[in-house]
Amino acid sequence: MALPSLNDLQADLVSGWAHQMEIKVLDVSERSVGIFRPTPAVVLQSDEGIACFPKVAATGDPQWVAHKVHLDRIASLWEKVEWFAPLWVPQGKVNELLQAIEHRSKEDALRLFEYHTSTIYTLPFQAVCIAQFLPQSRSLSVFAPIAREAYLAFYSGHRASSIAALIPVMEGAVSRISSEAAGQPVLEQVDKIIDRACMLAARSHFGDMWVPSEYREKDYLYVQDERVFVFQTFRRWLENSFFRRTGEYDGLTWLNRHLFAHGASMDWQKPSNFSRLVVAIATLGVIESWHDESNQVPLIFPGMDEDGRLLWQQAMLQAQAQMAVKQIEQQNYRQHGRLVPAMPTDDGVLLRKAVLQQECIDDLVRPLRNAGWSVEIGEPDDRSLYVKVAASSGPQKLRIALLYSCATDNELYRELAQEVDAILYRGSPYHQHQFAYGISVHVGPVTGWQPPIPQR
Repeated sequence: MALPSLNDLQADLVSGWAHQMEIKVLDVSERSVGIFRPTPAVVLQSDEGIACFPKVAATGDPQWVAHKVHLDRIASLWEKVEWFAPLWVPQGKVNELLQAIEHRSKEDALRLFEYHTSTIYTLPFQAVCIAQFLPQSRSLSVFAPIAREAYLAFYSGHRASSIAALIPVMEGAVSRISSEAAGQPVLEQVDKIIDRACMLAARSHFGDMWVPSEYREKDYLYVQDERVFVFQTFRRWLENSFFRRTGEYDGLTWLNRHLFAHGASMDWQKPSNFSRLVVAIATLGVIESWHDESNQVPLIFPGMDEDGRLLWQQAMLQAQAQMAVKQIEQQNYRQHGRLVPAMPTDDGVLLRKAVLQQECIDDLVRPLRNAGWSVEIGEPDDRSLYVKVAASSGPQKLRIALLYSCATDNELYRELAQEVDAILYRGSPYHQHQFAYGISVHVGPVTGWQPPIPQR
């Protein structure tokens, strides 16, 4: 009997069909089935098993279509910042990130993405991914030692080499997971892995019940099952960003296997790409768990165990040791009035900022306050080459700029001279006349300058 609409499907109708086919009916009921976004259905339990008959069409249902439009918009936002719907991130933080990037240009969206994820994919988060996820994975465990070494090296200052060590791991992991498809193009291997993961997620979604095949398709479950949405957006990231052909890549992260392998660009060395790789490899471990039903890498982020904590602490020790090394390097270059040359993944801004702020307090602010001035300290500029200080005592004002180094471009000296009463710098007067020429305000080392006593 043909139905005008699937909405007209009822329990007694399905029960009648079963009796006509001489199937012993144990129970029949109308209820919603599915883990995340349930599908209304009639569920028949018989001596031959359980069958699910959805009361909505697999395509064209208005609610399904509306939800797909919503999810397509979200997927496009993830694609905008060259990422995928993430696991292990609270929905509140996901919503905050998506709202921040939605109406921004690609460049601004990427900058905001990196800001938000820097508070999510932290040192301890990465430590859990490496120490607690990778060793559990059948295919990825072999890469756990190199991931640990890359993690420690990254926080020891060897950032480019750490990123370079993990890029090949992505392709190697795909090949190991899809061992039965060895020799096929990598994107075909990706499709086989994710298709099977989606198939097993479909089986889980419907609780091993029989359901018409069209409801098990990844296109239908993309809307109904959050796991399939993650798997599908991860597939898009691999296809449209990471494994995109060299001449076709049009992104801004430059995290692309072909650009890296062929030396077509060196911009893959961005520091944020390290945390991206760690999380992407761990996510691939989850997909493998669904691909082969091993269930070793969890969908729920675990608490940090002893292995994760020790790795995290080890990274912090490495970072502290590296900071000491950097300070020695800075002292050596400062003796010659110069900055330590920038590296691809570290231009020294953070260290300069910390040093500049501390020495500003020690060598400038404290003497000013001891002399009777009230002092306000500004923020260092974007490159941490200088910081401005405003001192006041009643109606008297004193404006001073403290440079990170004497060897600063003359154009900056002239610009600051229009705004301040004195320009001071850290270190010794290394060839001051070559840099601070044509300046009418006082210029000299901060340690050799005595603040004036405010008039009473």
